[in-house]
Amino acid sequence: MLRKIFFAGLAVLTTAATSQAAIILSITNLTDLGQGLYSVHLHAHSDSATQTINGVDTPSIVPYLGAGNGPHQVWLNNTGTFTSPTQADQTPGLWNAAYTPFDSFWYFDGTNSLSVGAAFTEQNNGAGGATGLPAGALGAPYTGFGNMGTASGGAAGAKSFTIASGKQGADVDLGQFVFKTGQGGAFSGTILTNQGNNQTFSGALVGNVPEPASLGLIGLALAGSLGFIRRR
Repeated sequence: MLRKIFFAGLAVLTTAATSQAAIILSITNLTDLGQGLYSVHLHAHSDSATQTINGVDTPSIVPYLGAGNGPHQVWLNNTGTFTSPTQADQTPGLWNAAYTPFDSFWYFDGTNSLSVGAAFTEQNNGAGGATGLPAGALGAPYTGFGNMGTASGGAAGAKSFTIASGKQGADVDLGQFVFKTGQGGAFSGTILTNQGNNQTFSGALVGNVPEPASLGLIGLALAGSLGFIRRR
């Protein structure tokens, strides 16, 4: 039986003159994709209507507890030129909509967000990924699993939705992530707010794992008052 609620961020309380609103990470839109794969959306919620979430700083997603695979990836071919860690990287005219449900990516694109610092990156081992996806202009898509992070081995880099995008708010969808059934990812990074009340998570579960593994869920939120991951 799969656990319905995953506590994955136990915040470290910091001493401050005023209290700080919590950011809660939720796993939503759990979808069985077949082929032993499933997808989830990573959703950030502020417990204060006056705190506006806008993006993420220096994120990484690796295999949860170091076991299994990282997120599932779809590339246009095996050259490594056409990676797709964000929606902006799903190249118009080359990207096939049939690839999207199987790809792991952040929801930032060239029209809805601003970027600072290192680029977001991803790896793809080309092994054990989805099959049967249609070929595109560059040939058959290259599928597999690999960690997601930032360039130069984790250099600081951030992306934030613009006000004009309409994607900022107290409830923000940050990305879609695909995993093997029974496996998940560990998210580390900082959720950004317009007010500067940012909250950092380390090792927070992203995904749906069997009941025994859920007993070990510990993700430290280095700033803020409380953080956890919950599947809705």
